[in-house]
Amino acid sequence: MKKLFKEYWIFIAILAIPYLFIVISSFVKVNYDLTAPASITEVSENMEIAHSKQTNVHSVSVYSYSKISFLSYLLGTMNPYATIEETYEYQITDNQIEYQSGLIQKKVSIYNSIIAGYQKAGINEIVDQNSFQGYIIHTLYKFSPVELKVGDIITSFNHVAFTTCTQQNEFSKVCSELTYEEGKTYPITVIRDGKLLEFNISAKATNLDGNQPVFGISTYAYNVPVIFNEYNPYYYEWDYGNSIGPSAGLMQSLYVYEALTNYRLTSGLKIVGTGTVDIFGYAGPIGGIYQKVITAHLSGADIFFVPVSSMNKEEYIKESNYQEAYASYQQLKNPKMQLIPVASLDDIINYLESVKEQ
Repeated sequence: MKKLFKEYWIFIAILAIPYLFIVISSFVKVNYDLTAPASITEVSENMEIAHSKQTNVHSVSVYSYSKISFLSYLLGTMNPYATIEETYEYQITDNQIEYQSGLIQKKVSIYNSIIAGYQKAGINEIVDQNSFQGYIIHTLYKFSPVELKVGDIITSFNHVAFTTCTQQNEFSKVCSELTYEEGKTYPITVIRDGKLLEFNISAKATNLDGNQPVFGISTYAYNVPVIFNEYNPYYYEWDYGNSIGPSAGLMQSLYVYEALTNYRLTSGLKIVGTGTVDIFGYAGPIGGIYQKVITAHLSGADIFFVPVSSMNKEEYIKESNYQEAYASYQQLKNPKMQLIPVASLDDIINYLESVKEQ
């Protein structure tokens, strides 16, 4: 064996070097995030509304990784559809916390889509006086107050109680109206694991002009739909499926509306789209839309809905979500898919109704 090794050690070393490089580079982390195309999913795989199994409505997901390995970085640079960006300086890259954050965002998107779809179908009993819980924390950063945790539900802040849900995020509004004072603390009340907790938190950073405190707390309005038993014609059930995050919300709301009304808006069309949704049916921006357009195209979609904040073309063409989607669409080869901007569930319904009439 030793003789054999002596005779072929150079050859063995040549073979071992790439293997060692792959092993080592897969463990060495770099300060970059990777986003790449993934797949589309029928919304009905993860939701059942009124015992219906409507199809043709699809959400789309991407692969998204923070603080990737050096090997992933190299492979990503070779993928023409992947995007590599520097990791946000203050981002918490703990896998467990990131996963928990994604689950919370997915749960909020499901609840919002159920409420928006039911209310659009005229079933207003989907909410009651207890539906709005407050503002749930879905993301924290390295400079965020240590007293708070992802999943906390904020019920009051700086002596302002949050009792009703509005289209505007009232917690963010209160924060934006404050003036920065060094050393000042602000009272906050949260629900954590069913218990009401009170803290005094301070700002860890200020915005660019130095006058407004920044707390590093990202929230969603948290509304819980009324639960119907399985014998109720409006019964629903859902699960998390194989993806996390909020971006399926808009397509989920379309599926909910179709299932409740039995109105086949999507008949004959493969519908894919993305975007968050609030309980009022308004769309919100999401990440990874460049890759989502590619994924939808490769899946044979007929229509891809892009979330915008306004249906005024002069306004939405300036929005980063639309610009990224359009740039991705422009480099597709012979796309049959149409790229359609929408600002709400109503816009989707109106567009699909116009297509049916043609």
